[in-house]
Formats: sequence, structure tokens, C-alpha cells
Amino acid sequence: MLSSPIHPGRIPAANLSTEDALRRWPRLTAHLIAESLGYFTPEGAANALLLFKRGQENWCDWFLHMASVGRKRIRQVAVETLRRAIRGRAFHHGYMASYELALKIVRRRNATGTGPVFASWF
Repeated sequence: MLSSPIHPGRIPAANLSTEDALRRWPRLTAHLIAESLGYFTPEGAANALLLFKRGQENWCDWFLHMASVGRKRIRQVAVETLRRAIRGRAFHHGYMASYELALKIVRRRNATGTGPVFASWF
């Protein structure tokens, strides 16, 4: 199996860090930021992806809000949110949902190690 610094082979999600997730899934991270309308930072989106891959729940306040409004379980909210981020990726453009801007933020975070602290934009 070939490996690279970004994809060094198949590593179980349990052994990955948020930093690894940011580098492995930059486009999916950016789509999740766009889906969140900028609520997620790159680290927050990557952490949500990583927890999902591990089968763990993400108790961020955005997921908690969606769970309480829809009376759903946190895991179901995560599944639906990731599904919307992937299936609705063609609609991630325009004010507060710009995939292009989100990807630039993720790439800058990966290149410099610094990113937004509170939210990706607003």
C-alpha cells in the first residue's frame, strides 16, 4: 500500500487527532462549515467528523439545539447534518454558506496552524 504524509495508510479513527482529520478531509470539513453557515471553525468541523467516524456523540451547542428542536437523538442529528453537508454541497455558495471561503479558511488553517477562534465567519 502506498502512503503519503497526508494519507499514511489506513489508520483507525480512534488513532486520529483533530489535526489529522483536518488534513485528511479538508473538503468535507469545508462543506460542514458551509452547512453550519459558519458556526463551525475548522477544528470544530473536523472534530465533528472525527467523532462521527469513531461512533461517538458530539455535544456541541449547534447539535444540541437541533436535537432539542427536532426532538432527536444527538447521533441522528450528526448523521442528518453530515448527510446534508454532502448531498447539499452543490448549494454551498453565497452569503454565509460559501464553500470556496470555507475551503480557503481550512487550507489557511492547515498551512499556518491558525484559524478562527469563535466561528468561521459572522
